[in-house]
Amino acid sequence: MLYTAMHFIRGPHTRVISSLDGTISWYSYWVVLGILSSIGLGAGLHTFVLFLGPHIARVTLTAHECQSVVFAVRGSGAFECIQAGGAGFSDILQKVILESLCWGAGTAIGELPPYFIARAAARGSNLEPTRGESLKDRTLLFVHTLLRRFGFLGILLFAAIPNPLFDLAGITCGHFQIPFWTFFGATLLGKSVIKSTVQTIVVITAFSKETVDGVLLVLQRVSPMVHKVAQRVLSKSMEFEHTDESVLGSVWNMCVTLMLVYFVVSTLEAFAQSYVSDVKRWKWHKQKR
Repeated sequence: MLYTAMHFIRGPHTRVISSLDGTISWYSYWVVLGILSSIGLGAGLHTFVLFLGPHIARVTLTAHECQSVVFAVRGSGAFECIQAGGAGFSDILQKVILESLCWGAGTAIGELPPYFIARAAARGSNLEPTRGESLKDRTLLFVHTLLRRFGFLGILLFAAIPNPLFDLAGITCGHFQIPFWTFFGATLLGKSVIKSTVQTIVVITAFSKETVDGVLLVLQRVSPMVHKVAQRVLSKSMEFEHTDESVLGSVWNMCVTLMLVYFVVSTLEAFAQSYVSDVKRWKWHKQKR
């Protein structure tokens, strides 16, 4: 209430409140992107590839170009060199780690719906897995045995490694009534602290000056023509802090647009297939009657 009221009172604190609003909005944006990445039983939007990865890459390239990490990453003066200084690996990591952690926390939150749905559906039912012959039963039994044996560490392992089937672990934890804080704590630690940090380190390393120079050197030895084209594109893209648009930015925006279109089309196709399957099932039941 007090924080809301401060928005309607003019005074020296107005600039501080405005800055605080911008900070909250900025990090909330990454949390929401993380939720969109993991929610939907594996059908989420790949926001690391679309948003967080490019942001880390741009910060890394700007830091090496400016020889400093003293620049804004949002607002009208974003990614403009301010002053020279140090631009080491740890400096760049500190520059982007909060966005990465917020994104990872969002992915952990996005894993909660399968857990709660399975937990609610399992109340009053048999909680012991059946030893069936189907792949589904065997997989469920394997995951259940692993989680019961290792508990918190088992969930942490599932969450920390790139695992598109983590929803199965969440459903299993909910079905067999694994305590909420055991599941969410391990998921938050694995996805936010371990997995997102490792991904961030990989992107920073991939776009570091040493790596880019190494790739250009290999291209120069293999194909001088390709090396010249790559060097020209890279040199033009490094000018994004002085221009409104770069070649690399244009190409990346096109790739993002194509990936978004593909995501929408694939989602519509999935809904259409589900609808056709429901219609066929309804006709089959009708003929059977």
